[in-house]
Amino acid sequence: MREISEIAIEVLAELQEIFPYLLIGVTIEAFVRTMKWHVKIRNALHRWGIFSIIAATLVGLVSPLCACGILPLVISLILSGLPLAPAMSLLVTSPLMSPAGYTLAVKNLGPQMANLEVAAAIFMGLFAGFVVHIFELRGLDVRKLFKKELPRGNFHDPDYPEEILRCACDEMFSKKIERQGHGPALVFLAKMWEGGIKVGKYLLLGIIMQVIALRYVPNEFIDALLTSGNPLSVIILPVLAIPLHITQITASAILFGFADKGVNPSSALALLIGGPVTAIPAMSMFLTFFRPALFFLYIGVCVVGTLIVSFLFPLFLR
Repeated sequence: MREISEIAIEVLAELQEIFPYLLIGVTIEAFVRTMKWHVKIRNALHRWGIFSIIAATLVGLVSPLCACGILPLVISLILSGLPLAPAMSLLVTSPLMSPAGYTLAVKNLGPQMANLEVAAAIFMGLFAGFVVHIFELRGLDVRKLFKKELPRGNFHDPDYPEEILRCACDEMFSKKIERQGHGPALVFLAKMWEGGIKVGKYLLLGIIMQVIALRYVPNEFIDALLTSGNPLSVIILPVLAIPLHITQITASAILFGFADKGVNPSSALALLIGGPVTAIPAMSMFLTFFRPALFFLYIGVCVVGTLIVSFLFPLFLR
């Protein structure tokens, strides 16, 4: 019991230290969602041709959706006629960065590393989009890569037949406030509450994981993975993160606890980038609706992009 209380005290102390940055990030996200800027840009992606890859990458940076949340949206955009290239940019970038993710990264990793993470997320979105665009020019047709023909209709419809794709956003607290006719101020506060709960649970998970690791995992093992800069550890880290469902928030919180040990930038980027894009729930959904060819293209882009980012981007810190 004493051990549990000591862990709880450490977790609460770190939460107290990080809370102001969480509040700033959640406030920015709530403002973007209330103004619906990301939705307006997303709806215009169909009209921008090759530049839609760049636009989709930028939308992904402000989207608060993780890999599991963005995939149904991407499928709906593809069914509505969006080319696969910008859809892939959005799918890859969205789990890697968000306003709350950035403010927490500034606190947990420092401004320089946080900015490097943003640059890495932009690179991943552009890399994914333009690689897929080349495949599309060579005949890749996403319509032939669905395992089955999906029913037409609105994913927001509560009667949409594919339950796994059916959007439950109408049940969100902020949507209920909006339907009741309340003004933007109350809607904004409701979205802040929703964002705080969503981001907070991943932040709490990350802090608990790093507190437990610091107490019970041998220093030699942590040093080998996070501080040594061993190329093998950089490759292994994203693989270890897959079963843990590491989000950008969780990864940032985990690294926060090891900052005083001198986390290697390559290892940090491997966890921050490689972990969030390979969440098992998103991968299982991917395999449910798409043929293996597209799945392996996605995995290939994510793995190659992560390795490029992890080994080359830290050079800009020197």
